[in-house]
Amino acid sequence: MQFYKVFYVVIGKMHFCFVLRDFLKFISGEDDTSHMGASADTAVLRPLTSAVQGTSAATVGEASGVGTRVVKFLAAVALLPVCIGFTQGFGDVFLSLKNRVWIEVVGLPQDVRWFLGGVAIFAIFTALVYRAVTLYVFSHELCHALATWMCLGSVSNLRASANGGQVTTSKSNTFIRLAPYFVPFYAVALAAAFLLLNAYWRPLGAYRGALAFGLGVTLAFHFGFTLWSLRRGQSDLKSDGWFFSMVVIYVVNVLVLAAAGGLLLSGNAYGAWDTLRSVCVTGWGRSADLYQSTYLAVLEVVRNIRT
Repeated sequence: MQFYKVFYVVIGKMHFCFVLRDFLKFISGEDDTSHMGASADTAVLRPLTSAVQGTSAATVGEASGVGTRVVKFLAAVALLPVCIGFTQGFGDVFLSLKNRVWIEVVGLPQDVRWFLGGVAIFAIFTALVYRAVTLYVFSHELCHALATWMCLGSVSNLRASANGGQVTTSKSNTFIRLAPYFVPFYAVALAAAFLLLNAYWRPLGAYRGALAFGLGVTLAFHFGFTLWSLRRGQSDLKSDGWFFSMVVIYVVNVLVLAAAGGLLLSGNAYGAWDTLRSVCVTGWGRSADLYQSTYLAVLEVVRNIRT
């Protein structure tokens, strides 16, 4: 419980700063949606701050409207308990008393060791040998493209290099803009390949260690480069507001990590789904408790003011 109290204080102070910064940007009119709506023949390759290039002026107007910005800002504030609740839910599922006792008595499962080994190898290789920026930019732009196709849009002019990337799309929305920040493309591709081969070719239970190692590398790639790119300032986040975008990215990545953990420990899609469902149910219960306690606290303040 003491850990959660400290967590609340730290997160509360951080989010207060983020909310204040985003609000000041909003009221000052500071925004950059010039990249949204650029046509293919006027778009240029930009260094890792390139947004999705959409050709729909109506979409741009909607994304940058004052009303939409206000709603998304308020939604981000309202979702803060969900950030904390789902973080707690993740901890409740993976760090339950049963799991902690098991780790103390037996040690970490073999698959978890392979996973951590993959994370360590990626970190060492990236720090000392080579930073695969082009590989990341390609997956980033490809996620924009795939999200656009899922929304029944069209895609052209996909380009990626170590200097930056771009993709021209016929439409743009929050899902399309933020997809690269919560979809671990290479981890999803690896997991899909393993599950399909296991189901339709032959059982791959003997290779779960390889799957765990690969998930460690690809998820470290996703989270590492996502954090790295966000620090450089991404125009993808400006249309929806930095604060709202970060809240969405955080919550969805918690769910992605939960599904990956379920796949890692079970080796099958059912285990991944069951773990994801458990984290969602537990996380929502935690979030509901936070909403209730916040409501009661506000009610108490109002009563004190009236008296």
